[in-house]
Amino acid sequence: MATIMDDRRPFPEDLILDVLLRLPVESLLRFKCVCKHWYALIKSPSFIEKHFHHKNNCARLLVCNLKVAYEGHVPVRSVVFSLFPKKIVPGVTPEQKTLLQLPRVSDFTCVAGPVDGLFLVQKKFYGDVRLGLWNPATREFRPLPPAPFDIEDFFSDHDHKFGLGFDLLTQDYKVVWIRVFWDEDGQGVYPCVFACVYSSCNNSWKNLTTEIPSSCTLSAPLDATYLNGVYYWLSRGLDEIYSIRSFDMGTEQFGEMQGPNIPSKHWGALTLRGGSLAMLAGDPGKPMTSIYDVWIMNQEEGSWSKVLTVQPRIDAHWPRNIWENDKMVFEINETSQLVLYDPVTTEVTDLGFQLDLSIAGCWVFNYKESLAPIKRGNESQGQDNAVEQIEHFFHMLPIDPQTSDDLD
Repeated sequence: MATIMDDRRPFPEDLILDVLLRLPVESLLRFKCVCKHWYALIKSPSFIEKHFHHKNNCARLLVCNLKVAYEGHVPVRSVVFSLFPKKIVPGVTPEQKTLLQLPRVSDFTCVAGPVDGLFLVQKKFYGDVRLGLWNPATREFRPLPPAPFDIEDFFSDHDHKFGLGFDLLTQDYKVVWIRVFWDEDGQGVYPCVFACVYSSCNNSWKNLTTEIPSSCTLSAPLDATYLNGVYYWLSRGLDEIYSIRSFDMGTEQFGEMQGPNIPSKHWGALTLRGGSLAMLAGDPGKPMTSIYDVWIMNQEEGSWSKVLTVQPRIDAHWPRNIWENDKMVFEINETSQLVLYDPVTTEVTDLGFQLDLSIAGCWVFNYKESLAPIKRGNESQGQDNAVEQIEHFFHMLPIDPQTSDDLD
């Protein structure tokens, strides 16, 4: 390894490695220019993995907030991705760092993730749905090619779910996409379930065979529920019983397992907690009286155990995620605030957001920055071009001079 000289004494190689592992991604991207060896080191898979799991790279709250404003009678959307500091002081609204701002965007629909610091973003223009992979830390972006769903013209897109994960054997980031179509024109075709999987190494999709019934409802998780090569969804059938559906990124096979034993009338959502698959279940929304249970799955045995019960003493609300194992993030219905609730101290911290509750436009993530690449070989590009590409992936509405004058 290249060394740094101080009075003709080189720093030990292991000391240099230790220092580099402690640095944020922004600094490491600059330090790739120091020398060829540092460039190769920082891009190496082993360094990327060590850096991601280093104790200095703490999980932080990241919020994506979608809002709709009106210019005259025209609805105009805006999307902001905001990152919170590592330490949130109870009772003090924390400062936010804007990672990405998409003003006047017309086709942004949702975001999923993160897995190894990567997000999956979606846009939809009429029936055309497109996806892209984004690393906020390196500012790399990759639009995915169209998926090869072989559907009839009279099919109506009823529901769809995504799963982003990593094939541990081939070192390949993959996206599994499940779509349910209904026959609304009475052509005699029952609801159909289609699935396909995307490989980042090949930059291509392929169709899959799935045994997930059309009567099964998959719920979007609170956070990315990828764990050790497998992605998980919460499932509910006509019998109203919860179960867990899974997709193995290596074998590309779907599976099903038993969920925790919770009442069918209760709401539930999957997330990750302390490196384990978790389920948050309860009777949300009730002022002062809602009770939530947190269940953890033993991945080897497939069994579930209840590890936490929380009864937040707050107004009518909706749960958004778990933070630091026991704290919870809620949106408050009456004030449209996003708050952090500590069940130990009962402290409520305003996170400084004014949400648009008329749309389901708030996502709260546990995020760790990463050097993970999403481009291969000659696809690599400078950071500035990458930022332009993610902005150009979405359609931005032009400012209407007449509307602007009317608003003035």
